[in-house]
Amino acid sequence: MISNDIILNASSFMLLLLLLLWGVCFFIFVYRNLGGTKLGKDSLLYFNYMFFKRDILSSCALIFLVLGYVAAAIAEYRRGLDNLSLISNLSGGMSFFLFALYGKYFYQGLIDNEKPFFFIKVFLTKLDLSLGSIFLWLSRLAYVTWLIIFISN
Repeated sequence: MISNDIILNASSFMLLLLLLLWGVCFFIFVYRNLGGTKLGKDSLLYFNYMFFKRDILSSCALIFLVLGYVAAAIAEYRRGLDNLSLISNLSGGMSFFLFALYGKYFYQGLIDNEKPFFFIKVFLTKLDLSLGSIFLWLSRLAYVTWLIIFISN
């Protein structure tokens, strides 16, 4: 169904554009950095790359993902006008962003980009208590907030 809501249409278009750009970054990563597809591992290695590497492609991919998530949250809010849904979706996007800040700038361990579940292992098991780890703990808090609201709805 076509909507007359300009904000809904604009945020939906921005979501489509940002996800397309994020997909372009994925294909550049797969064919330039990996040298071709790694069946079943390339998407997980892409998240490792996006959360822990500090170069222009990983930063652009992260920005496209977070902004796409925000555009999706705005579109979902305009479609249903549910404040709780907007808060949960924005906390999910914030979780990605905060975890990437931690991974790119404050993670002190050895980065193993070849293991597909490395970013999940760091997110779930790292018990760092340094000043920079506040981003990791805030990311976990935002993700749990998103998960609780998502499940309860």
